[in-house]
Amino acid sequence: MKRIRVCIIGGGASGLGCARVLSSGEYNCEPTIFEQNSFIGGQWHYDSDGLSPTTAVYKNLKTNLPCSVMQFSDFPFTNIEPESYIGCKEVEEYLIAYADKFQLFKYIHLNTKVNSIDDTFTVTYTIRFNSKNELIHRPHQTLLEENENYAVYSEQFDAVCVANGHYSDTYMPNDIPGLNNQSFPIIHSRSYRDPDHYRDQCVIVVGASQSGVDICGELVSVAKQVILSMKEENNDLNFTIDCLRQSGKTLCTNYLSTNFSIVSPIERIDDDTVFFKNQTSIKPDLIIFATGYEYRMPFLQGKLQVDQTRLFQNRYLYPLYKQIFHANFPNGTLSFLTVPYRIVPFPLAEFQSHLIARVLCGKMSLPSQDEMICEIDNLSLPHNRTYHCMPQYSFDEIPQIEPRSRVAIVTGANEGIGKVTTRELVRKGWYVIVACRNAEKAQKAIDDIRREINMPDAPLDFIQLNLSSLMSVRKFVDEFHERQLPLHLLINNAGIFGSEFESSECGEELQFTTNHLGHFLLTNLLLNDLRACIPSRIVIVSSGAHLNAPNIEFDDQIRRQPHPTSNVAKFRAGLRGYSQSKLANVMMCTELAHRLGPESKVYCNTLHPGVVKSAIWNNLKWSGRLMRPFMRTVDNGAMTTLYVATHPDIENNNIRGTYFVPSKTLPPPYCRPAIGKTNPITNDREQCQRLWQLSQRLTNLTSTI
Repeated sequence: MKRIRVCIIGGGASGLGCARVLSSGEYNCEPTIFEQNSFIGGQWHYDSDGLSPTTAVYKNLKTNLPCSVMQFSDFPFTNIEPESYIGCKEVEEYLIAYADKFQLFKYIHLNTKVNSIDDTFTVTYTIRFNSKNELIHRPHQTLLEENENYAVYSEQFDAVCVANGHYSDTYMPNDIPGLNNQSFPIIHSRSYRDPDHYRDQCVIVVGASQSGVDICGELVSVAKQVILSMKEENNDLNFTIDCLRQSGKTLCTNYLSTNFSIVSPIERIDDDTVFFKNQTSIKPDLIIFATGYEYRMPFLQGKLQVDQTRLFQNRYLYPLYKQIFHANFPNGTLSFLTVPYRIVPFPLAEFQSHLIARVLCGKMSLPSQDEMICEIDNLSLPHNRTYHCMPQYSFDEIPQIEPRSRVAIVTGANEGIGKVTTRELVRKGWYVIVACRNAEKAQKAIDDIRREINMPDAPLDFIQLNLSSLMSVRKFVDEFHERQLPLHLLINNAGIFGSEFESSECGEELQFTTNHLGHFLLTNLLLNDLRACIPSRIVIVSSGAHLNAPNIEFDDQIRRQPHPTSNVAKFRAGLRGYSQSKLANVMMCTELAHRLGPESKVYCNTLHPGVVKSAIWNNLKWSGRLMRPFMRTVDNGAMTTLYVATHPDIENNNIRGTYFVPSKTLPPPYCRPAIGKTNPITNDREQCQRLWQLSQRLTNLTSTI
């Protein structure tokens, strides 16, 4: 069978990842990479002179993602701690080792610049003669021109994948009066390399992106004065600062130095003086614009071009289906890698490459051209460069409400995800009942939250709740009703994991009681309160472990059977019990959504928060230590809960009985939740009804919805 010849433009991380996927035995493809530089690795190659058109990294740059997050799935970083933030040299070495491991160099042509690609996918390219290897003749190429310095060839391919990155063409604002008539130098952050070049100078850095803040942090130790000029409505500054602190960078924002300040945007430049919109001014030695980059692919000709008006005026690529496939080619023969930003580039490039390969090989198909265009045109995305900003979710998206106007109950709110969930709800105006066993820990959590959000009178209350005791659950509900409060949100967050077998007061295994039966009883006893305060929500925190449960054990005797005594068998039995309890969470959600009906304004959904550094691992010392480098922070883990609990999408799209997971495409904290795959048993209505009836019997509920 004829192999599909794919031209990949660019030998950076995305191009290498694509070549790796296409050349694997899984697909009938033959990749060719054209790289204009004399090296692979794209932007990760450090060029001390700043002469390379494709590299933007500076001497002291560190990754904004830990190694364990940014690596390719089948090639981990070696001899580096998984949680490490590393420099560009280590990343470049990693990419070279990756290309060597998977024998990608035979597909790579260095010093080869693509000049044009026409409608027939005929690629015209120029090879600079820097080594004998570049003179090897390719069977499909046609020589168009040759001299002692270079040769120009044309070659036809079956498909083209654009992976030329977007860190070459700089963006500089053109709306600042006097910008081109200043008496001091102006550079873009792409040309910045070493802070020592700016010693004892007064430097203005424009733009509070990650590079802008990081460069300020480098300059404060050597420059006379550093001024960060940023938009007042910049909502990303705290996130940027947090990311840089995680990577161990020294920050200007620590305010340890008096030579750093933040000012408003530049209003105008008059010869040697810069005037800011806050009426201040200064005479700088230099301005560094950390204002981002443009998308450019001038080699695309004819109908291969993206919409030029949108590209040059609005700064985004159109029409790209799923931000990968050019909609004019429904067979997937023209694709673009890692166009979005705020992404995890290596894993995303790998994932996108599999999609591209599957389409090219006929293993999956795209919609028709008209259908793709229609879907693209109906996207609710801004028509500017943020069109390509990956959807994200942060605490800022939690709707602000009138203080104390809505009431929530959060179980397990004294620590971990529950505590963060409570903190963010209270910050946004919610009155929250902290429902947990230990009064001392609950009060400490309440004090911590009030201090963290600087609200000494934050609306928090404690009612004791032990979910392993059905008597305690009933007592909790009675005490809540005594307060005569409404109830708009119930978050069933608390959970335990243990390998030791323990029985609860009702005779059931402790995990099954705490994680499922206690919440089942609590939800049913509070259901009328929730129905009286519509729209209201029930959020059930389950786990991805539910996928491992083969079924629900309905036989009372088998379900209550003690665990084996050996450590390994005991651990497996505990894990099986935990998985079963989490399967019960999802099945309960599914059945409750059915019973409430499609018109109900009580929205019940469930979720997996991710593998989170929480107290649930305390009983698993060795496996907890092993997994810890790969876990999410509790703040990140709470994001999925808060999305399901508060986001308008739930009501606007009538989402109910749905299982959410954090996005695997994006790193923390960019984790807009997605609908996840569930255990097939959760879709078996008969099994869900049977679990409901079992739960009703075990909790002695006389009636339910």
